[in-house]
Amino acid sequence: MQILRLYDPTRRPPNWTDVIRADQFAAFAKQLGTGIACDLDGRVFDDPRQAACAVFDSFREARRECEAAVARTSAVQIDIFDAQGRANPPLLTVVHPDRATTQDAGPQAARRRSLIAWGLVVASAPLMVLAFTLEDSLMGILPGFIAANMLLFGGRLLWFNLGMRETERVREERVARVSMDGRDG
Repeated sequence: MQILRLYDPTRRPPNWTDVIRADQFAAFAKQLGTGIACDLDGRVFDDPRQAACAVFDSFREARRECEAAVARTSAVQIDIFDAQGRANPPLLTVVHPDRATTQDAGPQAARRRSLIAWGLVVASAPLMVLAFTLEDSLMGILPGFIAANMLLFGGRLLWFNLGMRETERVREERVARVSMDGRDG
């Protein structure tokens, strides 16, 4: 493992993306509560210009070290990227097992969003019926408005789940490609 400052004006080339090799992996840590960049042990950088990432020669080594780091410091989330850096979503996001349920991409969160979405869709049906039965008066406007918004919000949640599933599928393909290339150590 090598700690590499993200920008070093004295280094040639100065940007970290020009230094990392194509077969290496970069790990970026941030505090879960605030999202502030930190090192693998959860210590915030004194100066944002001192921000750094950890560079690993294999995916397996990166995963092992990051899992050990979150075991030591549970308030840290670590994203592992390939050599392209943040141009693509992370190959892997490592959090402490106690905090895994708080992640938006987790299966529990997707299940919860689906339940809420379908609950909204089902609950909007009686309001739509009420709105159509009261169509001759102004009283039908409010239930119709609420029902339409419930349908829209439920649809957005289902669409979000679909997007998260597709992102996860692409991530899994990238991880499998890394493993097949022999870059996982």
